[in-house]
Amino acid sequence: MLNPKGILFDLDGTLVDTSRDITANLNRAFISMGYPELPHATILSHVGNGAHYLVEKCLHINQADIKVDDKLVTTIWEKFRDFYRLHIIDEAQPYAGVVEFLENEKRPMGVVSNKPEEMVKAVLRELNLAHHFKFTWGRDSLPVSKPDPQVIRYGIHELGIEVPGHVCMLGDNPVDTIAAKGAGAISIALSYGFSSETVLKQEHPDYLYHSFDEFAKSIQHSS
Repeated sequence: MLNPKGILFDLDGTLVDTSRDITANLNRAFISMGYPELPHATILSHVGNGAHYLVEKCLHINQADIKVDDKLVTTIWEKFRDFYRLHIIDEAQPYAGVVEFLENEKRPMGVVSNKPEEMVKAVLRELNLAHHFKFTWGRDSLPVSKPDPQVIRYGIHELGIEVPGHVCMLGDNPVDTIAAKGAGAISIALSYGFSSETVLKQEHPDYLYHSFDEFAKSIQHSS
């Protein structure tokens, strides 16, 4: 049974299903620029490495022959951000079991996301989840981001824990597993999020769960 001293979480696809809001707001940005919408699954397949990466990848798919430069990506990203501010939790909901777990958990916890910090904090605030965590970091909170293991080391330190192996990192993307394993933390992959089980297994996480409840049942209750 898992018995860590601290827990780190990814946000999107791990604690909260934000998938529909991400795709809807990016499509709003594309439409505002005169580009067609992309399918939900196409956009979702590129979530996990940050918003700029998401915009750039989806722009290439949307207009294969277009010249993609930083200025265009930034313009679309800014429109995406502005739409997201207005539609931050139109459909977003915590996954089953998340609220109950957080309310009963006594170990120190933090969020380490590749989503912009502003959006991380907004989602958690609007869903009344922010108070459960010692910190809630986004891609721009620190000089490094996942899959760099240093961001997990920062998180472990911020939790007040000295031994990396006493902390588990939960995420639905391979970058979460790569970062956790590189830092010496317990890596927990979640197949119910935005990445397939096949993709997640390629990085050999220490544990693989198919629902948040499955994780919650496997971890020893803190006292």
